Amino acid sequence: MASGMVPSVILLLRITRKQIWKKVRQKIGNIPHLSIDWDDLTDRFIEPVIWVVDHFSDSLGKIFVSLVWLLILFVVGVAYWIGLSFYWNISAKLTIALVIFGHWILLNVVFHYYMALITPPGLPPDAEQIPHIKARCKKCQSVKPERTHHCSICRTCILRMDHHCPWLNNCVGHFNHRYFFLFMAYVVLGMIFLFIFGAPVIVHELSISDASEPIGYPVFHNGSHLLPVKQVEDVTPPRSRSLRRAVSVTVAILCAGILAALGALVGWHARLISRGETSIENLTNKDDREAKRLEGSTFVNPYDYGSYENWRIFLGLSEGRTWRCVFFPSVHPPRGDGISWCFKNDLTHVCYK
Repeated sequence: MASGMVPSVILLLRITRKQIWKKVRQKIGNIPHLSIDWDDLTDRFIEPVIWVVDHFSDSLGKIFVSLVWLLILFVVGVAYWIGLSFYWNISAKLTIALVIFGHWILLNVVFHYYMALITPPGLPPDAEQIPHIKARCKKCQSVKPERTHHCSICRTCILRMDHHCPWLNNCVGHFNHRYFFLFMAYVVLGMIFLFIFGAPVIVHELSISDASEPIGYPVFHNGSHLLPVKQVEDVTPPRSRSLRRAVSVTVAILCAGILAALGALVGWHARLISRGETSIENLTNKDDREAKRLEGSTFVNPYDYGSYENWRIFLGLSEGRTWRCVFFPSVHPPRGDGISWCFKNDLTHVCYK
């Protein structure tokens, strides 16, 4: 998820290397007889991390992907093992409704994660196919359309690159960005669902665990004496109760961490989508905004078509597609080819750029 996304952070650090120490320089720069080459100092700290990522990113990516699948299986398995029986004893109708809603979320999580894994983010075509684009990448020498950036981990240019995600072992670009974002969004929805309906389950497990140890033993009165009775009630063994309690608490902690991390990441990406930006463009546009502000003018993002239209472009809602393609799995491609960025409003048919 994202964000624990080390290669993405490294890419952003490479782009904003000088910006990282800007405020530090302002604070320390006035100290007399203190001369520090901040660029060299930054490189010394970052280069070892970059070396590790460059040499082991493929292996680490496969491990991260395996962890995601195992985490999904673990959480769903615990929900079936502990949660299903709890709600079935309360209400069969409620249980069926929760199972249907939960599996709708699970279907979207699995679908969008799998599609984000297998969908190529988008590579620039051969120069002969787009002769009007003259820009070339300095690292891989490929043709470089607008919004294209080079990924040092994939060692190629990516159309409308957002970042490299180790949890996907893949870049997030023009053709799989929607799958990546909806995967995170449905995971967040799933965590909220688990917290709401899992809280009573955890309270129940903790309460029966604390009060589960028998005190004394059952007896009956035969008219003159109290005699012990063999207890026939089916009680969960103490060891099993302890395991259920430990697993329930573990899932709660995992879900809390995932909700906090991905919730913040989903909110940040939603803000970028509303502004028509990628993660990389957000960093570069900050400099342009600041420069325009100092000039007394306003920066205008050439790829911002308004919040509503930005979302329609991002989600590929064109050619008759509706929001059903968002709430249910859909393999439709994004709007545009990732090379040219001239879109027409479905209502006015006016080209924005």
